[in-house]
This record gives sequence, structure tokens and C-alpha cells, in this order.
Amino acid sequence: MESFPWWSEDHKKLAAEIEAFVERAMPRAEEAWWKREIPLDLYSEIVEMGLFRAAVPKEYGGTGLGATGASIIMEGMSCLPGVIFLVGGNMMGGLHQILAFGSEDQKRKFLSRICKGETGVISITEASAGTDAAAIETVARRNGDHYILSGKKRFNSGVGVGKRYMLYARTSNDPERVARYEHLTGFIVERGMSGFTVEKVAEVIGFENIQNGHLNLDEVCVPVENRIGEEGEGWKVMTSGLTFERTLISAQSLGMLWLALKAVVAYAQRRVQFDRPTIDFVNNQLRIADLFSNLKITRLITYYSAYLFDSGKEPTLESSIGKVFNADKCFESVLDAIQVMGGDGLTKTYPLERLLREAKVSQIAGGTSDAIKLLIYRAGLRQMANGLKMPHRIIHPELGVPVSLRGKPERQSRIDEDGLLGILAEDYRVNPGLHMSLDDLKDHFNVEDQNLDQLLTALEEKGFVKLYRKKGQIELAKATHEGLKKAHPPEYYRWFPSWVKEENVF
Repeated sequence: MESFPWWSEDHKKLAAEIEAFVERAMPRAEEAWWKREIPLDLYSEIVEMGLFRAAVPKEYGGTGLGATGASIIMEGMSCLPGVIFLVGGNMMGGLHQILAFGSEDQKRKFLSRICKGETGVISITEASAGTDAAAIETVARRNGDHYILSGKKRFNSGVGVGKRYMLYARTSNDPERVARYEHLTGFIVERGMSGFTVEKVAEVIGFENIQNGHLNLDEVCVPVENRIGEEGEGWKVMTSGLTFERTLISAQSLGMLWLALKAVVAYAQRRVQFDRPTIDFVNNQLRIADLFSNLKITRLITYYSAYLFDSGKEPTLESSIGKVFNADKCFESVLDAIQVMGGDGLTKTYPLERLLREAKVSQIAGGTSDAIKLLIYRAGLRQMANGLKMPHRIIHPELGVPVSLRGKPERQSRIDEDGLLGILAEDYRVNPGLHMSLDDLKDHFNVEDQNLDQLLTALEEKGFVKLYRKKGQIELAKATHEGLKKAHPPEYYRWFPSWVKEENVF
């Protein structure tokens, strides 16, 4: 496993330990996968090695290797079929939520159990709440020093095997709290609590020897001390946990891509067709080149996200980008690897058939790629707002074409309809197909929003501008044909390149 310059010696040592374990454990992992046995014996070995202490801070019994340590574990263990889902459940099943939102007592209680290998599960999805996680219907009612939980959950990886379930339930139906996303609360529900049962083990793609299924909560009594965060903070707890989870899924996809690359190179070097190894064919070399490129890029984004976590930041944008990019590139890379291997790639004799199905899981788990892309879009607009501002341009006095303006335009101290229409007309010459935003206009005038709205509305009523409104509020403005005529004579807008002859225009 390639290290990065910012890794500590402990990180490098952890990577070496995992590589040695994976090499030793692979035969048993493959045997368990073929037999559809839950590989709890291998999981016990991982516990004995103390690997689950990596992501837990030292003050709570861990080794303090943070998100980077957790990612190293996920990357390495992703080669082991079945085992990876147990390992991921331990670290995704509430670890980050407890660290970020848990009380001191909760940290000492639950983190020590994580260090000792207690299996965990993330429990969000319901029959009517998948990507729309805010629509969770499982109810939690406060009753003294307990909550009573009723509802159903599905798509729980490791269901039944897990002992600790990071679960979210609705604690309010008040429309105002729902609108503010203050209607959900996070809980750790534990196997053995009365009324908490496995309803169904489903056959799910990629889960050959790890149970995935439904939970039933029938008046489950959960003590208040198992609530993570305050009542109503569940959405915040959930989204923060998903940021961490997506970084680990990125690492898992990275590890699977690495296994696909190893498998296809070794195969193509030994598969002879048309009197030469198939790796000598240029089309196969191009596909393998893409796998090398994808591997390097996915490693960079994974461990950069983990580095930001370990620097005390919450990299929502970076972890989301990493999850989508890595999952998609892993899936595409496995498809390419199968194409290089031909028919053998479709058999269970080689790992690609399994990796293809597991890679598809990564595109859904932790939030679908499409849903996360919307999150990336919104977070990107917020975080990069300053760098995304429309550049100021003016008409060059000699050339007559739009050129960039250094700095901002000089603001006018007073504003009236004619001045405002003049700026809109000038913008038509610079950006003929675009509207101007209110911020664009306020770069030219010292004006309050209310006054600007009044002037724009007056110009609209006269037919000189057209306005775009959102929820009744003016957002964009553009001069109409009549407005352009009102602002300037036709000669103001005319321009032709120097090579155009006058007789060829009218």
C-alpha cells in the first residue's frame, strides 16, 4: 500500500500489518465466500490484532490514527469478501457520531466497545425513506428516562450480526421543526433490547455471505443515555456521520479497484491469443492505463479527505466528491478489467465478477451518486461562492469587444430609471444572452434592495425590462428590445470585425 508524505510511522506500520493479514487471510475469506459463511473467525483475528483501535482517540483506548487509519483499514480489507462489510460496520456504525456528538460518558462507554470489535450497523433507510432520509417515519416517544421506538428499517448491512445499531427516528411532527430539519434524533439501539428483532434477511447484490435486511422496532425501550446528540439534532448527526462514512466508502472502492488492477494485469500477461499475450494488444493497454490513472486519482482524493478530517475539519464537499468519483471509477474500472479478460472475467473463478457487484453497492450505499451530486452542487456553490462570481467586463473603447475590467466598476452615488436602464443596455453589449443579477446591478450603484426593486418594477411596467422572480422575489433583470431603444440609438450597439466590408452589411 503506497504511503503519503503526511502519514506517520504508525500509519505506515498499520498499512504493513494489514497487507500481511490480507495475504494470510485471503484463502479463508474466499472459502467463506464460496460457502456463504459469515467470516466471524477472521473478524475475531482482526479484533485480536487491535486494528479497531486505530480510529479511536488515545484517551478512549485507541491508537489515535484517525480517519486516515480508518481509511487504511478499509482500503486493505476491501480485498477480503464478506470481511469488509463487518469491518466497515464497526467503524461506520456510530464511531464518528459518538466522537462528534456523544457525551463524555457515551464516548467512554461505546468507544471502548468499538476498540474491542463490537460489530455495528448504520440504520437509516425505511420503506418510504431512502434518499429522502428526512422522511423517516420510525417514531421515538419520550417516556421519562427512556424513549419508545416504533417502526421498521431496511437495507441494514450486517443485520442480526451487528450488536450496535446507529439508528435515526422521528421525535417531532411540528411543521416548523420539520422545515428546519429538527424533527429527527439519533440513537444507539442494542441487540437484545425487548421488541427489537430482525424481520427479514434479504438477498441483496454483493452480500453473498453477510446478512442484509430489515429490522422491526415494536415499542423498543431505549434509555436516554443511548441518545446521540440532543433531541432534534438527528439530521445534523446523520449528515456528519455520512461525511465520515463516505470517506471510508471511498477507501473501500479504492481497494477494490486495486484488486481489479492486480487481477487483470496478471491475467493479461499470461493469456495468449493470436500468438501473443493479450496485454500486448494496444486496446488492452489503454484500458489498463485507465485503471492505473483511476487508482492514483482515487487514492489522492480519499486520503486528502481523511487528512482534512484529522486536521479537525469536516470535509463535506471533499468526502462527497471522493465517494461519487471513487465508486463510479471503481465500477467503470472493473467493467474494463472484465472486458480485457473476456469470458473468464464473467466467471467466479476470478474476483472481477464479485467486485462488479460490490462496486455497484458502493454507488448506492452512503447515498446514491445522483443524490450526492446534488449535495456537491449545493456545497460547491456555498464554499466556492467568491471564486465563482461573474467577472466584470466592459466594452473596450478602441476594439469594441468585451474585455475584463480590473477590479470593480466605479459605483454611482445616485440611481434613477435612466441610469439603471443604461447599465442594462451596456450589459447587453457585453453579455447579450444573459440577465443581470441584483448583485451585478448593485456593483454599479449604492442602492438598497427595496429601492432597486421599485425601480426595476417600474421599468417592467413600462415594458423596458423583463424580470425573473423566484418565490415572488426579483433575482434577475434584462433590458427588452424597447428598453434598449430607450437607452441608446441603434449605432450604440453596432459593431463589426475590421475584416468585414461595409457593403456586405446593412
